[in-house]
Amino acid sequence: MKEITGLFKSTNSKLIKGIVDSGGAVVGTKVENFVGVLLEKELLATDLQKKVEATGAKGFISTDELPKYGISKEDKETIKKEFEAGEKDVVIFVAASQEEATKSVEVIEAELKKKN
Repeated sequence: MKEITGLFKSTNSKLIKGIVDSGGAVVGTKVENFVGVLLEKELLATDLQKKVEATGAKGFISTDELPKYGISKEDKETIKKEFEAGEKDVVIFVAASQEEATKSVEVIEAELKKKN
């Protein structure tokens, strides 16, 4: 788990920028050999979404989805580089209050550890 708020200081993503500008944080985690899994396993993604929402955060974003939400291809590459993520790895991140973002990523890590 790593805070990556600084990577979004000059983002074009209104979603992320709004959260960061209001004092929020972006926290993420690398999941090895997970590329495409959340896109293919809709039930897993939905289950994770519900658990993240239970922490107070609105949801999560994975690098599999990018570019999207105003997050560019270049932003995606910067995120993956920050986590030293390879071609088969995914970074999942949450933008919310520091507490909600951290708790959400802890929940994601725990849930995915159970699944593997």
